[in-house]
Amino acid sequence: MVLKFNKIDNDASKNFLNKFHTFYLDRIQNFYNAQSEQLTRFSWSGNKKVMIYGIEVYDDNSIGHKANIVFATVARKENKLLFSNAIGVTKNPEFSKLLGTRKQLDWLINKEFIPKKLAANIINGSLNTGYGEFGNFVDYITEALANKWVDNEYKETLEIESKSVPITTFPLSKQKYFVDRYQFDDMLETINNTQFTDEFNQCLWAYDQQKWFLCASGLGSCLEHLMLIILQNYAHYGYKTLNGLGFHPTFEKYVERFRKEPINISSRQETYLRIVFMARNAIDHFNTGNTSKELCDLMLNGVSSIFNDYFKKSLENNK
Repeated sequence: MVLKFNKIDNDASKNFLNKFHTFYLDRIQNFYNAQSEQLTRFSWSGNKKVMIYGIEVYDDNSIGHKANIVFATVARKENKLLFSNAIGVTKNPEFSKLLGTRKQLDWLINKEFIPKKLAANIINGSLNTGYGEFGNFVDYITEALANKWVDNEYKETLEIESKSVPITTFPLSKQKYFVDRYQFDDMLETINNTQFTDEFNQCLWAYDQQKWFLCASGLGSCLEHLMLIILQNYAHYGYKTLNGLGFHPTFEKYVERFRKEPINISSRQETYLRIVFMARNAIDHFNTGNTSKELCDLMLNGVSSIFNDYFKKSLENNK
């Protein structure tokens, strides 16, 4: 039997989410002083959204014999709160003898009470146990729980950055860095190109898995593809932006076309494009996690910048 999660959507739940998020952001900003690319360490920073799950389980040692396993997953559009009552399936000696939230969660997963797809996307740092009635939102969520979530994520990413990236098989999901998918979803919806969307989403997957070499290689192709789409948009309005590209254009060809009408990039803009693109060639399996991640962040920001600075203008008929 798979547990059924019900969305809680009322004033109390909104107060819960706002209060918990405030504690979370305060820890990031005023304790770790994290800014800019450093925010990728944290799953609920910036415009990122999460779904917070609460599972009420039997607990022999607490008042009322109830505890709540709490965890989160990344959401795309909005913050959500979901709840499931698992007292009936956890009130037994096998579950009660388990010590620690992780072991209890694994038990629920192994017994198939929690879908494997959901289990694979749990943000490890968010996993915690709380006590009391889950519906009593104002009293239930404390600053300490939010701080622990942030601390866990910071520690996990710090450990990755302190060593070289090993060559490993592909894991199911070990998310440690969290890009702003909400922002990129908006970008992909505007570009509205199925092939580009698929390519870019594969790069985000590689980023989540800390496959920096794979991510950077894919982002290099995405940069070229986005530049091609921009030139195609202008060609649609009668500009000769596709002339001279050939069948297999290189980055140099794209830059050459961007120098001309109607884009007319400056030398400073061209230098930025080259820096972003060259980051791809600076990443290999033996870079430290910190170095590789920062270069992938540079490339992701580069895609976003090209979209904001050049793509939107290419949709306008200025001829």
